[in-house]
Amino acid sequence: MVNQQVVENVAVKLLQLAVTKLPSDVKEALNHAYHNETSVAKSQLKAILDNIELAEKTGAPMCQDTGIIIFYVKAGSEVSGLDKIESALRKATIRATKEIPLRPNAVNPFSHENTGNNTGRFVPYINWEIVSGTDLEITVLPKGGGSENVSALGML
Repeated sequence: MVNQQVVENVAVKLLQLAVTKLPSDVKEALNHAYHNETSVAKSQLKAILDNIELAEKTGAPMCQDTGIIIFYVKAGSEVSGLDKIESALRKATIRATKEIPLRPNAVNPFSHENTGNNTGRFVPYINWEIVSGTDLEITVLPKGGGSENVSALGML
């Protein structure tokens, strides 16, 4: 049986880790690039490394743009209470936005209103994979918008 409060608490912790910690291999790669760089990019790499260090010390996000929250849920078909997971993840997103804090980035595409808590219709995004068994696995990805800066959006 899914315990909604446990899922919410775990999701908040996952969000906190996702925005404040990097895997050691990523930090090593950034350090390697910094020590081998000779152009103006070296100062940018230094700023990134400084932000990572600050995030680890203070618990603040590494980047001010914490993005739109995406959850990946892999749930066993024998898990009872799957209907409680979406609500728990929405509550976790609201809590994390306030407690960590995360920058509120969820904006209604028609009214341009920001909810202030990173939730909205279908936000946070939840990608479901139902598999056999009784396990529940939740992965979170705070997806910043920087990579979409070169794309275009058209609305009728």
